[in-house]
Amino acid sequence: MSDRTRPLDDETMVRVSVAKRQWERTFDAISEPLMIVDESFVIQRANLALADDLGVAVQRVVGHKCHELRASSSRPFARSEAGPCAGCPVTDALKDSTSRHSEFEAGGDRIYQIRAYPLRDEQVPLCVCRYRDVTEDRALTRQLANAEKLASIGRLAGGVAHEINNPLGGILAFTQILTRDDVTPEERKEYLGEIEKSTLRCKAIVESLLRFARQNPGRQSQRGPLDLNEVVREALRFVHYKFSVRKVQIVTVLGNPMSLFMGNANQMEQVLVNLLSNAFDAIASTSTEGDGRIEITTSRDGDTVILEVADTGPGIPEGLNERLFDPFFTTKEEGKGTGLGLAVTYAIVGEHRGTIRASNRREGGAAFTLAFPVVPGS
Repeated sequence: MSDRTRPLDDETMVRVSVAKRQWERTFDAISEPLMIVDESFVIQRANLALADDLGVAVQRVVGHKCHELRASSSRPFARSEAGPCAGCPVTDALKDSTSRHSEFEAGGDRIYQIRAYPLRDEQVPLCVCRYRDVTEDRALTRQLANAEKLASIGRLAGGVAHEINNPLGGILAFTQILTRDDVTPEERKEYLGEIEKSTLRCKAIVESLLRFARQNPGRQSQRGPLDLNEVVREALRFVHYKFSVRKVQIVTVLGNPMSLFMGNANQMEQVLVNLLSNAFDAIASTSTEGDGRIEITTSRDGDTVILEVADTGPGIPEGLNERLFDPFFTTKEEGKGTGLGLAVTYAIVGEHRGTIRASNRREGGAAFTLAFPVVPGS
């Protein structure tokens, strides 16, 4: 008789029973909603936190489809008429045998993050799903983003003022010329055209600054299809003067045509301004005037759009890659950085279902690579 078919002795049975009770108690003690579902979304096991979140007794959870229970709860997720919740990660997790995650908006203005972990080596495909209410986390992220945005506006204010001052000077000059009696009709038309162009330039700069400064809750409902190239062009409005004064060269290699991705334009401009400001500060810390170069590249790779910001600064110090995105961590001198820029950038990229990676270039300097899923069909 093999070990698998040999009856268990009493001592082993007791140990198995104790282990089972400990596992069940541990499962129920987890404060976040947790469940085990099969490939048909039928709940095989659920903890007390999930039952409490759904508003039903735990005895009524097992054996029911998770999306049906969620639809009848006080915090339903968006779903198709008869199918699972929209964007449910379970199917992909079981298909690829890798963990997946998604975010859902629920009733009461709550935001849930759901992670699905496939259980391998099971006769029946099963998946562990962990729910987490990230509403407060997202609110904190927005507060940090607004704090960093105000700091960015302060740093950019001088450059924006200069950008506006130049066209205003042109408007004043042409207006004074137009007061002369010897101006011909052709010259008058030309000067008025220049005044109009300068005025529109000021208007565009002010509108961009107001949009960038506007505090924005950043909810998914306020996102729409974005062109990454347009995000780059808008962000460059804020840093143009700051970079030109120190003669830091900005080179853009923009893919054309660029596929669209879902995002919030205000937040994505903040991400790029943060990365460009960090690149400028890195160059300024080591390079002499006129030596610096920043390269901005956009492209598409399969189902993702890619943004890379690379500089010719000193690069990332060894051993600090893992800490770069920690809040309040900075390699800058005291008083020259809040330590929030990259932390906010990381949070915003994550909320846009994107990824961000920092690395050192072989030729010197640092590179930040961002990737976002494209809008289907774009």
